[in-house]
Amino acid sequence: MKLLEKTLRVMAFLSLTIVFMQCEKQELIDDASYNIGESTMLSMEAPNEESAGNNLSFPVIWSDGYALNLREAPLSGEVEIKGDWWYVWGIDPIDPQANLFSCYPSENDERLCSDGTRPGDGGGDVYKAYVQKDLLNGWQADNFMARSKPINIDLIDWGDNLESIDWSIRSQVRTEVVLYKNLDRPVTEYSMRHASGWGTDEVHGLQTDLKDQIVYGPGNQATIYSHNARLTIQKLNVKREDISESDLYWVPGRGWFERTKPNDIINEPIFNMAVYNAEDGPGYYQAEVNVKGKIIYGYTWNVRKLNDGAGDYRITFSFDKEGGIVGLNTFFDKYSDILLADEEEVVHKSGEDDRGGVAKIDLANNLSYMDIRILKKGGGSGGGHGN
Repeated sequence: MKLLEKTLRVMAFLSLTIVFMQCEKQELIDDASYNIGESTMLSMEAPNEESAGNNLSFPVIWSDGYALNLREAPLSGEVEIKGDWWYVWGIDPIDPQANLFSCYPSENDERLCSDGTRPGDGGGDVYKAYVQKDLLNGWQADNFMARSKPINIDLIDWGDNLESIDWSIRSQVRTEVVLYKNLDRPVTEYSMRHASGWGTDEVHGLQTDLKDQIVYGPGNQATIYSHNARLTIQKLNVKREDISESDLYWVPGRGWFERTKPNDIINEPIFNMAVYNAEDGPGYYQAEVNVKGKIIYGYTWNVRKLNDGAGDYRITFSFDKEGGIVGLNTFFDKYSDILLADEEEVVHKSGEDDRGGVAKIDLANNLSYMDIRILKKGGGSGGGHGN
């Protein structure tokens, strides 16, 4: 009898335990559903789809015989757009202070935004933006090996976060460079639109009309990729405005040195790396296809961990003679110029000093450099959105 009583008690306890666990599980499911509803799915990726790499949207010339591994072009044809997309309209924003005109389509009625409003909001023509990193969205702009020698750079574009503001000793400074070549004949370029977010959660997509007709770019420029590119960062021991060109000389692969007393004007590099030495992960100088579908050189400089104290620093973009398959075939010439965005043509003042760096081209050494200011505190606080 006692054995039967104990057995019944155990069974009752197990039944209560199972009910309690089911209630807890249901509460977790309800919480998850609530959180998804709160986010209105605006930052979610396409459901049940693996993430893919960025598609190449802007043409590129492989100048030194070495090409990056690109996401494969669609097998079904020139473009494949069967995946996730957004509505976009108005002026495409260029910085986080600008208005972003976009909305995610409603699941119940694709003619509406997810919040029930109509896309466009009186802001001009409405388009679609088929997002990057979706396996069902694929395209690839023209890219080709250099046929001529040499490939001369027409424009170099330094990240506008370096050209417009000063940074602090606690900053994460994104150093980006893009090289451009003007083309005699147009090639395939795809128009891209900014759909959502800024920085790490930024979403861009291929622009089409509402009937999914592709919108192409002008195709009169290509970026240049050289496997020989190098980035060097050195601390200046005097103010940048007090240095003359004759004070320093360049040693390829090593950095800037002074002609008089060592380390009186400039220190040894705190970072010095070529693209051909890059591996996966942070800490390397790399080239990549960014979210806009353009090949850029980039390095995130963690100033907090890598610095020689507050002051001015020289960031140099140069080329090694060896590194690519055919050696060095990429050069600045007398026609090369610095590309400035419209908002960068305005001089930003901080007291009596100009804010941000000014890029320069050194033809004799086949490089470009910029002297930027790192403050003890204040200044920039993040990585910036770059090119």
